[in-house]
Amino acid sequence: MGRTKTTALSLGLILASAGGAHAQADLFSRQTFSGLIDLRLAAADGEPSWVDGRLGKARFGKGRQGLRLGEAALVWNPRLSDTLSAVVVAESQDGQRHLVDLGEGYLAYRSRPGSALRLSARAGVFYPPISLEHDGLDWSVPDTITPSAVNTWVAEEAKVLGLEATVRRTIGGQTFSLTAGAFTNGDTSGTELTFRGWALHDIKSPVFGRFPLAPLSNYMVRKQAPSTTPLAEIDGHVGYYGRLEWRPSSTLAFDLFGYDNAGDRTSVDANREWSWETRFWNLGMRLDLPVAAIKAQVMTGETLMGYSNANGIWADMGFEAAYVSASKTLGPGSATVRYDRFSTTGRTNKALDNNAEHGRSGMAAYRWDVRPDSQIVFEALHIDSFRRDRARLGLAPQQRQTVLQAAFRRQFY
Repeated sequence: MGRTKTTALSLGLILASAGGAHAQADLFSRQTFSGLIDLRLAAADGEPSWVDGRLGKARFGKGRQGLRLGEAALVWNPRLSDTLSAVVVAESQDGQRHLVDLGEGYLAYRSRPGSALRLSARAGVFYPPISLEHDGLDWSVPDTITPSAVNTWVAEEAKVLGLEATVRRTIGGQTFSLTAGAFTNGDTSGTELTFRGWALHDIKSPVFGRFPLAPLSNYMVRKQAPSTTPLAEIDGHVGYYGRLEWRPSSTLAFDLFGYDNAGDRTSVDANREWSWETRFWNLGMRLDLPVAAIKAQVMTGETLMGYSNANGIWADMGFEAAYVSASKTLGPGSATVRYDRFSTTGRTNKALDNNAEHGRSGMAAYRWDVRPDSQIVFEALHIDSFRRDRARLGLAPQQRQTVLQAAFRRQFY
């Protein structure tokens, strides 16, 4: 069965299984629907965007700017009982393969309040609990336009078809939680990160779509497809992840997240898309101070693909990224600044296919709350990166780019 049919069937079974719960159900009232529209005005210098099959790290670049649709989304959130609900997101993004695609679709369970031990779970297509930035409607970033490099990649290559459960307990004013998840359809995780590198943009992976890759090296062009499908299932293996969170107070939280897609790096489908062996750790911190709200994440991991030769495995790469951001209420809105650093380290076949890079970025944004349901966000993003592989395409290895954006956002409830 094809991977899109497998995903669709799984979602159908999940939602159908919830149909038997009728107590206090609310399936199609006005309160079960919400939406978001984001109109974008952008100006950018620097190299062409990765969206156009190049190596540019931003959503906008040479040949891609002006007035565009940032995102339009419709969210259906039916309540199936007092403990069961569902989330189904239809979304449209400029540049994706289909005009409308599925963003997320899952069944959610939350135990009744009052007990000392709280349990929640979900099953379907969703993003694992990694990002500290995506806490808006339709897994959006409310305070800025562009998320960090860490969470840009999470949005691109970490969405899964899975089952997840969380237990939470408060003891002496401190809250502890443990999350465990098992998933499929995460086999190609690492493809974009290897052949393009880190990026900073707000495009999210569609369930039924794919992303383009930059022109591949002579070493890889006959091995790897020219595009990647984020939610592909190739090897039949089940991946897993776990998360620990500690909240010592209402203003401070730490979390540790570990991920392993259990990929068989030598499995390949008929389209020449490979299963990657990808694993990483992510450490997060949130601190709410009177002067500002601070967020920080550090990610480190590795991704491997293909067979071994005299120089090692075809693709064998380590990756690291980190950011720190600060947000403060200012006037009729909030101001946010962020600093990112990122790198990848090629460990084999560097003379034939060098995917090593390093870089940094700085971002400043202001969200103007025009109305409770409407915002205008202004953002300036500067990216400075060095990737030797650019020379193969006639570009300077060192690239600097500035992207200026204004987003008009309207939420519908």
